[in-house]
Amino acid sequence: MKILDRYIAFSILRTSLAALVICTLLIIAVNMFSSMNNYVTNSVDLMTILYLAVLGTPEYLMMASSVSFLFGTTFFLSQLESNNEMIMLLNAGISYRRVCGTVMIMTLIVTLLFSLFSETVLIDASVEHDRLSRELFGQSSTQDSRDISLSDLEGRYIINASYYEENSQRLFDVNVIEVDENHSLTRRMEASYADFEDGNWVLNEGRIYDVLDDATVSASFFDSCDADELTLQPSMFRNQSRNISTMAISDALDYLARMKVIDREVWYSVQTDFYSRLFSPLAIFTLVFISLLMNYRFKKNVFLFSIIQSLCTAVVYYVCEMVVTIMCSQAIIAPIFSVIIPNVSTLVLSLIIRLIGSGNA
Repeated sequence: MKILDRYIAFSILRTSLAALVICTLLIIAVNMFSSMNNYVTNSVDLMTILYLAVLGTPEYLMMASSVSFLFGTTFFLSQLESNNEMIMLLNAGISYRRVCGTVMIMTLIVTLLFSLFSETVLIDASVEHDRLSRELFGQSSTQDSRDISLSDLEGRYIINASYYEENSQRLFDVNVIEVDENHSLTRRMEASYADFEDGNWVLNEGRIYDVLDDATVSASFFDSCDADELTLQPSMFRNQSRNISTMAISDALDYLARMKVIDREVWYSVQTDFYSRLFSPLAIFTLVFISLLMNYRFKKNVFLFSIIQSLCTAVVYYVCEMVVTIMCSQAIIAPIFSVIIPNVSTLVLSLIIRLIGSGNA
């Protein structure tokens, strides 16, 4: 049985990896061609262009992985039927379920490896790619944000700023309102700007209003003031709608917890993006599982009809995922459905196709 398992796994991996390499190279070529104007305009040298392509490769691998493994599995199973190898296995007492079991174990391992790859290499490469692109093309950071209002989880203070600049980690037009356990105002701090230095926020060129009692307020001016009570990290002020896919898991969970309390509309959008980040490798497992449900016992052109089935299923999966993701981002349905609905809908479609194929086989 070990020989059979190795044969199944290596056959699928060989075809899938070949398809993955070809698809990734095509995506790199298209991306380089679409960016050619930027390269020429900014006089980017060849080595830097190749380095940008290498930094983008992890993302392109993830984009092509699910379709590549779907193709590899479909090709292998269709060849079993067209070459009558499945008949030989059945005569030897090896059921189709036994073959599917080996495929599923292999796919589960591949999915876990791609998940690890996505949370390590992909994130680091994406961050470096964005940084280098900003330097070369003079683009503003996608992590800069405007009109920010945040609160600590304990509700001790609220901080508002008109703008956050990621490169310098600086807040502009800062207002901090502190309250006591009864939610009564105790202090208001205003500053022209605030810098994050040595793990603390430093307010600059501002004033402090202390509420002494119901009728008395004291005011004082300062050139620089350490705000030790401000415990929010700079990552909390970034434009997380795009950065949620590359930020650290702990920072992402902290940010999502805050947004769920402060701004539900923003929370729907970033929570959907976060689910997409976590479960995007699951598409590999889902599409391969669906390919196992297909009927490969066509009378003619087994490979052709199998590929058509696979492509139709993949198109339905990704179109459904796109539509549901938009709905989740716009707070029409819960973000978790961006994972559930595409998988369930394509599974149902595959079962219907299998039943139709069984009747025409």
